[in-house]
Amino acid sequence: MYSIQKAKQQIIQELKKSVGSGFSPSFDDFTSPPDPSLGDITFSCFSLAKSLKRNPNEIATEIAVKIGPKQFISEARAIGPYVNFVFSSEFGTDVLSEINDQEEKYGRSKVGEKKRVMVEYANLNTHKDIHIGHLRNLFLGQTLVNVLNANGYDVIPVAYINDLGAHVAKSVWAISRFHKDEEVPKDQRIDFLRNVYIEATKAVEENPAYKEEIAAVFRNLEEQRGDEVKLWKETWQWSVDFLEEVYAELNIKLDKWYFESDLIKKSRKIIDGLIKKGIVVQSEGAWIVNLEEEELGVNLLVKSDGTLLYNAKDLGLALKKEEDYHPTRSVYVVDARQSHALQQLFATLLKMGFAHELQHLSYEFVTTVDGAMASRTGNVIRYETFRDRLINQARHGTHERHPDWSEKQIEQTSRTLAFAAMRFGMLKQDVEKKIVFDFDEALSFDGFSGPYLLYMYARIQSLFEKAGKVKPRYDASYLNHPLEHQLITQLAFYPEVLFGISQTLKLSLLARYLFDLCQIFSHYYNEVPVLKSEDKLRSARLGLIRSVEQVLKNGLGLMEIETIDEM
Repeated sequence: MYSIQKAKQQIIQELKKSVGSGFSPSFDDFTSPPDPSLGDITFSCFSLAKSLKRNPNEIATEIAVKIGPKQFISEARAIGPYVNFVFSSEFGTDVLSEINDQEEKYGRSKVGEKKRVMVEYANLNTHKDIHIGHLRNLFLGQTLVNVLNANGYDVIPVAYINDLGAHVAKSVWAISRFHKDEEVPKDQRIDFLRNVYIEATKAVEENPAYKEEIAAVFRNLEEQRGDEVKLWKETWQWSVDFLEEVYAELNIKLDKWYFESDLIKKSRKIIDGLIKKGIVVQSEGAWIVNLEEEELGVNLLVKSDGTLLYNAKDLGLALKKEEDYHPTRSVYVVDARQSHALQQLFATLLKMGFAHELQHLSYEFVTTVDGAMASRTGNVIRYETFRDRLINQARHGTHERHPDWSEKQIEQTSRTLAFAAMRFGMLKQDVEKKIVFDFDEALSFDGFSGPYLLYMYARIQSLFEKAGKVKPRYDASYLNHPLEHQLITQLAFYPEVLFGISQTLKLSLLARYLFDLCQIFSHYYNEVPVLKSEDKLRSARLGLIRSVEQVLKNGLGLMEIETIDEM
């Protein structure tokens, strides 16, 4: 049990004593005051006043008077209808000691033990671009996997690769029609696939008759027959090799790759069974599930020409994942534009008797200044272009600050800064909000950015280098500055932040927490003379700063952001 939980338990016991029998407050009744100067944790008396039919302000005053200093509680203050509690130096020492003892394990819990969670993300397409819009999915899924692991869950990260959609048929058709027997150099294969998809889109717009040819290719690929299959397999491998390269560069680790092409037979068998049960019915030549009672309209599974739609193959995928791993809970990291389709999927699975916990981590897409991106028109910022531009900007800034550094040191620092800017820029925003990525803002050493957090970390390294052999002391009784108290309280709440994210899936809370921690530390660094303090106070302040360093590194690690010692 962490210090913050022990403190809350103690406050609950004191509240029970002061109010009397029949009163049972819980951890959920506590919030943080709007201003740190008011206290560290607050209890609202509104609900209690309603049950007692009394004025909440009077009740708050009575409770505060009855609760005196005790172990982790330094003071109880009545402010209107709230009782605000101030943590003691004993609490602070407990927090700093547990961070020092647990190091990289601080913040982790066992709440998810014996619970298996499957996280489906990294659902990219073969025969298509990887662009900055995909990065939000990759980083959200990756961070969610890490946070769930930190909370003790048995996490199974998987990807579902769309390798047999209409876009693939378009690309295969265009290669066969316009580039037959054309040799494509290995280093140009991905560019070639991008271009033929755009070429196919334009060709159909100019000659709608081509749609029938593409539909025929689609049917042949789905049934794995005809000359197109060999071409599909060859270009499929090009795409998969590229996906593996990008996933490796971003440290995306997956337990399993599911491919749409592998689910065709299973999905057809499932649909045949649902037809016999009357769950899937025919409508105007197509096969559907009627979800009008659920206010979800019609779930179209099979088109009138016999080809399966995504929703049909999603059924096959859901049952295949269950067969393979038996997860307690499945989280689908999919953009908001697929919300309706996923609601239809969940409702259809429920009709089939599939009663497992299913969640959709929905997120809005990433836009450019010109609006939403689309691979079919080429209006995208490709991942490689995006990455290289960030690295180049970071390289230029690093060289200006450190003209004496070696090329290797500049390159390593530039890449770390660029990827921190990339990841943090995607993770800091609430998922329900769109992102318009700003390169300058993302690379800034000021404000809400990844490089700002790394800058604070580097400042800590510089401070310890100047401190020399002074040994940190983890004793809060020496730490009386208001910013020291604020830092300790912020550090204490880190385990609860991680637990909350595992329950709510609000991943932006981690970025906000780390930014707030760094802002408090920045004020502290500028206002408090750490190294000029007398011996015991200096050691205690270094112990506090070492704790800040550890929690910052732990949180950045969950976001897969590397730290650097000098910037």
